[in-house]
Amino acid sequence: MPKRTNIIFVSTENKSNLPYKSLGLTLQRIRQKSKQSISEVSGSVEIDEKILLNIEEGVKRPSEDLLLLLISHFNIEDSEASKLWELSGYDNETTKIEEEMKYPPIMLLMPMDGRVIYSDKSEVVASTNGLVINFMQFPNGPYPNQTVSRIGMSHEQASELVNILNKTLMHSKKAKNDASRTKTEDKSVE
Repeated sequence: MPKRTNIIFVSTENKSNLPYKSLGLTLQRIRQKSKQSISEVSGSVEIDEKILLNIEEGVKRPSEDLLLLLISHFNIEDSEASKLWELSGYDNETTKIEEEMKYPPIMLLMPMDGRVIYSDKSEVVASTNGLVINFMQFPNGPYPNQTVSRIGMSHEQASELVNILNKTLMHSKKAKNDASRTKTEDKSVE
């Protein structure tokens, strides 16, 4: 019979922000009381060992389905199951949803790297709410223009952007004219 080894994962995550620490410690205590390893339990409920470890550390909350599987796997009595359900926060889901409705989620898209993508063409589409600027490139061959970036903004932001672009272009043209004047003067001195 092959010797069974226990695998221990060491997490390097910041332990100061552990929202489900009580839940994790309770599940860990139940697992240890049943004398089962993380490998055995994760295999029984068909999840990755790292996920179970993160749950026991309090870093992540198990899904409702996974929590039910763990309750079933350990054959936990109703009172203890209710406590786990409470610790996971699923009993307060309606109040949590109400809280989330007060502050709708904000999505922010960040570029993967800092490279500049130059465009060959731009297109502006306006509506009553604002406008969207599409930046495109012409690919080689018979392919249609490819949109490489899209930026949406309000009418006020667009007006502000136009002002900034005009000022920047004026400064850029002035600097270019000054540089070409300096080159011409340098050539005439020689």
